[in-house]
Amino acid sequence: MSRNQLTFKKKERAKKQQLKKKEKLERREFNKSNNNKGKDLEEMFAYVDEFGNISNTPPQTTYKFKEEDLERPVDPTELYHYGKVSYFNETGKYGFIRDNETSETVYFNDRLAGIDLNIGDKVKFKYARSKQGNQITEVELQS
Repeated sequence: MSRNQLTFKKKERAKKQQLKKKEKLERREFNKSNNNKGKDLEEMFAYVDEFGNISNTPPQTTYKFKEEDLERPVDPTELYHYGKVSYFNETGKYGFIRDNETSETVYFNDRLAGIDLNIGDKVKFKYARSKQGNQITEVELQS
């Protein structure tokens, strides 16, 4: 008589496979029950209150805008500044204007200025920030 070909290792391997199948079915059922797809649109909304906190419920009171919220912040490059020509190079036709309030220097040349400026001239100017630094965009002589 021959012995049964079903050995201990084969039995253990079969048990592991059945256990894996059972775990896979359990995971599948769990994922089906916790599926978030297909929710209503209202359930997916998130609301932000006036303090910036996120919640699931809509706010009770609507936010009232203040006048200062609607005003555009003042850009310093849009204001006229007053200063004095602190340096001018005759050969290169360029120079610097020092701002009276902030003591910053702003670059200019004869093409940007459009007028002849000399050291000590009082000017009213606007400037813009560029890669090289501050450059004038408009300039007027003050008397």
